[in-house]
Amino acid sequence: MVAWIGSQTVPLPAAIEQVAKLLAKSRCPVFSIESDVHGTRSLIALAERVGATYDHVNGRNLLHEVALHTDIGGFFATATEVRRRADLVIIVGDIPAAHHDLLSSLASTAADLTSSSRRRWLRIKGKASTALGDPVRRVKAVEVGSSDFAIDAVLASLRAILAGRKASAPLANVDSFLSEMASARFPVFVFSHLNDPASLGMLQGMLADINRARRATALFLPSDDDAWGMVLASAWMTGFPPRTGFSTGSPIHDPWLCDIERMIAEGEADLHLFVSERDEARPSKRSRVPTIALVRSERPAAGALVTVRIGKAGLDHDGVVYSSRIGTLRSVAASVPSALPSISNIVGQLQHALQEEGLPS
Repeated sequence: MVAWIGSQTVPLPAAIEQVAKLLAKSRCPVFSIESDVHGTRSLIALAERVGATYDHVNGRNLLHEVALHTDIGGFFATATEVRRRADLVIIVGDIPAAHHDLLSSLASTAADLTSSSRRRWLRIKGKASTALGDPVRRVKAVEVGSSDFAIDAVLASLRAILAGRKASAPLANVDSFLSEMASARFPVFVFSHLNDPASLGMLQGMLADINRARRATALFLPSDDDAWGMVLASAWMTGFPPRTGFSTGSPIHDPWLCDIERMIAEGEADLHLFVSERDEARPSKRSRVPTIALVRSERPAAGALVTVRIGKAGLDHDGVVYSSRIGTLRSVAASVPSALPSISNIVGQLQHALQEEGLPS
């Protein structure tokens, strides 16, 4: 177990005491969070106590996925429901390799709540779509679309064609798309990485059209399961996703006001707590805001006032994470148990130390 104040190695209690002093003095602290559900919950509770604003470490990427649910809404199913009911799976755009095992499991099973004995597969692709890699390629999905048009234009054309309207964009295998959609009992559109509002809106619009007369839905696969776990934890604790702050004492969600990168760049924040369980993650060296780093590092983070070495959920200690495969949270046991402290353990010590600094609980 190692902690540093500046570049000097110190006992963990000394580092905790120093972090508590910095948090107690801060007028506008900001938290960047990347942890399991236990760690996230403890950090949000700490943010509420000290009036901090919090976001995910990769909040800019997460923002678009959150907007799908908060701004657009739509039809969504869990992977378990898709496995039982989907006789037609339509892959939309690219699917991260982390989810290929899930697609393989769908390919190796048949829906048991439909009369069809096998699943059929389509893939909607656009200009930026890449080739499907193994094992996704083994499903032999019929590719629909065009490499000349962006995915939002392809989806718009397919939506128009499905509604009986004319579309000027020439797309490959439109007849196959229409035929499969007509015969499917429960088609499911599987997507991830649709980070532009036009694509997301057009896909959900097409689903809304289909659901006027029959049933169809979508399976959303987050680009980062751990980040999506933070979204869920934040929603049930505050009613809002990340980019939420407690500067007024009550949670306020505002994607611009609570953009931590912006707050740091414009000099609004006076203290940055950077927390990440990932090996490669470090706070920015260019930040001029005093920084505290809780990271998996064997050396102090460059420029940080205080650094504490932490463990990782599922590796050093048990934890709880989100799983797209089951569509909910799951526990993960420590694979290589160590004495490195968890985030929730560190935050628990900080909460106690803040009492010594006169901060009410």
